[in-house]
Amino acid sequence: MAKKTYDVVGIGNAIVDMLANVKEEFIEIHKLQKGSMKLVDEIESKKICKAIEIVEKNSGGSVANTIAGLASLGSKVAFIGKVKEDEQGHAFEESLKRIGVTFNTKKSKDGPSTAHCVVLVTPDAQRTMNTCLGIAGTLRKEDIDSDLISKAKIIYLEGYLWDSKEAKEAFLKAIEIAKRANGKTALSLSDKFCVDCHRVDFISLINNDLDIVFANEDEIKALFETEDLSEAINKCKSLDLVSVITRSEKGSIIVSEGRAVNIKPKTADCVIDTTGAGDLYAAGFLHGFVNGYGLETCGKIGSIVACDIIKQFGARPKKSLMELVKEEEFYK
Repeated sequence: MAKKTYDVVGIGNAIVDMLANVKEEFIEIHKLQKGSMKLVDEIESKKICKAIEIVEKNSGGSVANTIAGLASLGSKVAFIGKVKEDEQGHAFEESLKRIGVTFNTKKSKDGPSTAHCVVLVTPDAQRTMNTCLGIAGTLRKEDIDSDLISKAKIIYLEGYLWDSKEAKEAFLKAIEIAKRANGKTALSLSDKFCVDCHRVDFISLINNDLDIVFANEDEIKALFETEDLSEAINKCKSLDLVSVITRSEKGSIIVSEGRAVNIKPKTADCVIDTTGAGDLYAAGFLHGFVNGYGLETCGKIGSIVACDIIKQFGARPKKSLMELVKEEEFYK
């Protein structure tokens, strides 16, 4: 049995985020659904980019953001995601390695460019994402580092990638390796549209393969096809795993072994950009989980780091999250 030398290994889309401030009318003019993620092709992406002023460019991707947050919390982490041998691909790699994340996925010399996401931030700090997946969705079984997966305490998977048949096969391979090595498996449902498209598959994973599932309120209700959050929570109570439900300014709910615990939100003195709040919540929760903290404390750590990230542009921490968490009385 391989020694567990990594706390978390993430598998997800390797994306470069491009952030811009826009007015509410911009969302309406371009017929976008505010607060959601839309897949676009390179032509549509270029059209949007011509109409905005990009204020910040960062390496991103939901699970990659979580892995970056975990690194800032002092966890030993790695990431698996597909990039091209191009300028953005190298920038993505360097951004992870610079913060101590292991990233060894072989770059592709052919095919589409490295993925990117145009993140439109409205005055209320909501973000509307337009994602050009490029080469990210071509992740294959051959890209899964078996040794890396077997050395992980937890592997963390991104629901967005389930749209790709090749990436789906890669996920299933990673899950199989992790289970053989007695590692745990976590999944982010990623977005309501992912749940609507892949509900049957996600429920199968939840019933048979997962130890932790992350979802926001809309996603968990969509999973169980209900408009009643209480009904969705009751469904979670019957599951043999930990369900983590984030609710933005309402806090979060953690459901395990038939019991639901409400976690109060950490109040921000200002909100600049909500990009990555859920990703960083997952980072805080997983950091607590791999270090043996109780689920309530894991949720509190998630709330702290999620609150901090919405005070800045972008989803990558600009200061040590570990130092931030250490200030809390419960962590001492």
